[in-house]
Amino acid sequence: MGEITSLIKVEISDARGQKDYEHLAYYISRLSVSAEIFASKIRGHWLIENQLHSVNNVVSKEDIWPRHNYIAVTNLSVLRSIALNLYRFLGFSSLTCGQRWLNYKLEKLIILLN
Repeated sequence: MGEITSLIKVEISDARGQKDYEHLAYYISRLSVSAEIFASKIRGHWLIENQLHSVNNVVSKEDIWPRHNYIAVTNLSVLRSIALNLYRFLGFSSLTCGQRWLNYKLEKLIILLN
């Protein structure tokens, strides 16, 4: 392991709905690069977190699934990720919008075959 060469402080201020949102995060790194490069890498990390992991945790509630059957939980996670990617491919902004569109009418999935 190398020495810590950078300490990064990220302040986020935003509005979520009607409420103001503020978040403060610190990162440590062995890299010695510009602030722009760190910002790009941090945004890339949060892009993945917001588009996949938080969707799986919040919408799909993956964090509360029972862990006693690892294979079944893993398979369900893979299927949900496939569904999420299909909904995004079809242009839906969220998993919930895609689920409402499908609304238990599996014949709509034929659109994917065209």
